[in-house]
Parts: sequence; C-alpha cells; structure tokens
Amino acid sequence: MNEPLRSAILDLMNRHGIGYFDYEGPDGALRLDADRPEEHPPILATRPGLFLARHPADRAAPRWPRRVTAGEIVGWLKIGPLLEPVRASRDATIDRPRLAHGALAGYGDRLF
Repeated sequence: MNEPLRSAILDLMNRHGIGYFDYEGPDGALRLDADRPEEHPPILATRPGLFLARHPADRAAPRWPRRVTAGEIVGWLKIGPLLEPVRASRDATIDRPRLAHGALAGYGDRLF
C-alpha cells in the first residue's frame, strides 16, 4: 500500500474516532493503530520492483523484529537483472516487512 493512501486512512481514523484498522488482501496486509506511535519512519520503495527480504545469495531468512542502524540494508528491490538495496533511514527496531518476499512493490509503497 502506498504512503499517501496509508496517510489518508490514518486521517479518516482520527476524524471518525477509529482506533484500530486491520486489512488483509492479495496485495499484502495493513494494520494501523491510531494510539500507538510508530517506532521508525516508514521505509518506502524508491522505484517499482520485486521486493526481496534477503539477498538471493543468502540462505537464511532474516529474523523479525530486528535492530538496524542508519544506512543498513534491510531488503532489496529487484528491477530486471539488477538489485537495489533498501536501507534504513535511521537507527530503529523494525518489524517484519509489509510485503512478502518476491512480491511486487510499486513506487512509494511502504516496505517496513
């Protein structure tokens, strides 16, 4: 789900007194809690591609939640034969990705 739509849903939740929103569909899941502040700023897709939670050469799946530092690679976007790293913008503890490994990410979609 892209960040503008997510922000619009949060705005509607606040205006109508809705405290919790949970949606699961074929494109992924979205869980919003209006009373719980986010632990880290959202990490967004900088371009469309396939989201990879780990590098193709890595055999072990990453563990979530996990502590990351600013600039640390937290995933990858596969664009054709190229891999672009997805980096944390600051030190934080991040939960599991919002997209499944191998799912299509659009420009601006929230990855974490």
